[in-house]
Amino acid sequence: MIKNTIVILAILAVGAILFRSNRTFESKGDTPTSNIADYFPSLSVPTLSLPGSEQALASEAWTIFQNYLAFAKAHNLSGIRSLSHQISNTCNDSRKEAECFTLMDSVYSFASLYKSSDFYHIQSDERQIVMYTDGPTVAILYFTRNTEEIKVLGMRFCLEGEATIGTCIVADQIKNDSDGDGWWDGVESLFYSNSSK
Repeated sequence: MIKNTIVILAILAVGAILFRSNRTFESKGDTPTSNIADYFPSLSVPTLSLPGSEQALASEAWTIFQNYLAFAKAHNLSGIRSLSHQISNTCNDSRKEAECFTLMDSVYSFASLYKSSDFYHIQSDERQIVMYTDGPTVAILYFTRNTEEIKVLGMRFCLEGEATIGTCIVADQIKNDSDGDGWWDGVESLFYSNSSK
C-alpha cells in the first residue's frame, strides 16, 4: 500500500511539473507544427460509449490528449505547446531541455497505459472538461476549452480504498465554483497563480 502511494505521488509530481506553466518555450530546431500525422501516421482513436454530444466531446478531448502524448513521446515542444493550456517551468528553460524530455518520457509512460474506454465519465461546460475513470485508482483528465479549441490542462490520480469507493469524484460536486469566476475549483486548482485563465 505504501509503495503504491509513493508511485502515485511520483506520478502526480511529474504530471504537475509537465502540465503547468503559462509561458511558452521552443527548443532549437523544433519546428512549429501540430500535425500529429507527421509523427504518428497510424494513430487511431477508439470510440467511447457515451451518449450523443458527450461522446463527440469526449472523443475530441481524447484525440487531443493522445496527440499531446504523441508529441511528448516525440519530444516535440512546439506540438506540446499547441495542445496544452500550460507548459512547465522546466520545459520553458532551454538550459533544462534534457530534464524536460525526461519529464515528457515519464508522462508518456504512465498516461499511455490508459485507453479511451477507461474515461467513460465526463463533466463539461463551455470552459472546461473533466473526464475520469472508476477506482480504486481514479485517473482524472482536465481540459480547458473555448469556442475554438480544447487544450490539455492536467492529469491527476486519486486512490480509493474499500471504505472510500466513490469519494474521489462526487458527480454533483465536481462543478463547484467557490469564487464564482466560471472555473470549477478542481480545474482552477491546476492553474498557476500567475497563469492567465
